[in-house]
Amino acid sequence: MSSVMRKYLPLLLILICLFFSIRITSAQPSDLNQIIKSEPPAFSKQMIQISDLIVYAHLDEHVTKWDTGRRLASGAKLINAAQHLHIRQTLKGRSPVNPLLVTTGVDPLPPPQDPLNNVYTGPLADGDYILFLKSFHDAQHFILNGGFTAVYPVVSGKMIALDQGFKEFEGLTVPDLSKRLHDQ
Repeated sequence: MSSVMRKYLPLLLILICLFFSIRITSAQPSDLNQIIKSEPPAFSKQMIQISDLIVYAHLDEHVTKWDTGRRLASGAKLINAAQHLHIRQTLKGRSPVNPLLVTTGVDPLPPPQDPLNNVYTGPLADGDYILFLKSFHDAQHFILNGGFTAVYPVVSGKMIALDQGFKEFEGLTVPDLSKRLHDQ
């Protein structure tokens, strides 16, 4: 190897590494301050088809929240939150290690009847759920696939359809839903 190559080889290697690290970094979205608005699907079949991950999971009270820097006309802040999904069973898709549910909520919370609650779900309460999820930014982060339309609490082994949920899921057990998903 010539003395010129020995002199410039470390610089060339640094430039190559820098080039690839910049390309890799820019290819990984990192804007977790994006506002997540609910857009419910028209039909349950559509929600199932466009969900990347459907899980039976537990969410606990540990929630990480951060200000997005955005406000509503009322002055209320839009905050994002992340919750660990403790997956008990994967019904569709592939569960990553340490998956997180990311939601946008309003601070202070609006009254229960305020339509903003359907647009910005915020973090979910401690409990067991069937969740219909979409990938968000990377393989570890997920959002609800349609706000509360994608959330089905599981109580005494049976799914509860919230006001925005699809009523055909009401009363199903996890095995019932699993069978229905695999029959489609």
